[in-house]
Amino acid sequence: MTKFVIVAGEPSGDLLGSKIIASIQDLCPDATFEGIAGPKMIQAGCKQWFHSSELSVMGIFGVLKHLPRILKVRAKLIKKILKNPPDAFIGIDSPDFNLKLEEKLKRRGIKTIQVVSPSFWAWRKNRVKLLNKSADLLLCLFPFEEDLLKEHNVNAVFIGHPLADSTQQKIDVKTARNNLKLSAKTVIALMPGSRGSEINRHAKLFFETAELITNRIEDIEFVVPVVDSKIGEQLKKILAMYFTDLRMTITDSTHSALSACDLVITKSGTSTLEAALHKKPMVVVYKMSPLSYWFLKISKMVHTDYIALPNILLGKKLVPELIQENASSETIFAESLSWLSNQHKVVELQQQFDSLHLQLQKNASFLAASTILKMLEQQK
Repeated sequence: MTKFVIVAGEPSGDLLGSKIIASIQDLCPDATFEGIAGPKMIQAGCKQWFHSSELSVMGIFGVLKHLPRILKVRAKLIKKILKNPPDAFIGIDSPDFNLKLEEKLKRRGIKTIQVVSPSFWAWRKNRVKLLNKSADLLLCLFPFEEDLLKEHNVNAVFIGHPLADSTQQKIDVKTARNNLKLSAKTVIALMPGSRGSEINRHAKLFFETAELITNRIEDIEFVVPVVDSKIGEQLKKILAMYFTDLRMTITDSTHSALSACDLVITKSGTSTLEAALHKKPMVVVYKMSPLSYWFLKISKMVHTDYIALPNILLGKKLVPELIQENASSETIFAESLSWLSNQHKVVELQQQFDSLHLQLQKNASFLAASTILKMLEQQK
């Protein structure tokens, strides 16, 4: 029997974790999994020690606020792992939690795998030094990361991105609109975030923008995908209090929302890649607490020209990025109209996104599973 402890701390990590669990079990049916898991990982067969929401915090000061609780969870986890050591530990994303944990486990002789590289190329470059101490194997989702990591003597393998595997090259807009009962000529997807703090920061701003667009464009409606019912209820309360006239559909299917829409207004993060893989033009908004943003600026920790993943991956500014005070309902509105009024620009963008999709489509969960099992086999 091959025993794994696995830790994922975000909805995206929970999804990737569930796919890796399934792929490892396909190749190694006697494999067992336990650790910090969300609903999808539990469904895939992982025994939950703590819920993945324990690690779902955002921003420098958001982390500081919850630090005592997070450190307590990590201490309990280390104690539990060392009492009955697994064949390997798999940490998915959540580098601030996982890398220190992996470092401690590696020192005790437990094999450690980090899935999803920390964005050391974008900010906090010194984190790359920790990777050697922490991970026996690092599985990265973007092609340029493998070469960069190998320059620092990190055992890295590019596995592609699971979202590229699960998203079809050709999107069926008509079926998605029928499924969501969307009848308007123009549909815009709003993606304010998957955490309560992100909803507080973005939802009203996005809905104010929706009002401006509704006043300008006839026959338009909006769709908002949510990760769970709690976020859905939070959004419904805001709509009921301030935005009762908007034509708004809330759905639990991100794929349907992105398939159905003509344009995406989204916060920065994985959702920008999801929009790109669905070949949709987008307006990207980056807002954080004033204190966190001020700290980032004065510390000079950011080392990238762009914040949106499509821009970073393709090395040019293809989609607009509105950061902090520049992200107002008026600026988002103006950028949205620019996309909706220029179909030629949209077609050119879609061609770029087609090539990105092919580049990232590598059957990530199978590659991850086979690479992990190969490493363990070589250690025997």
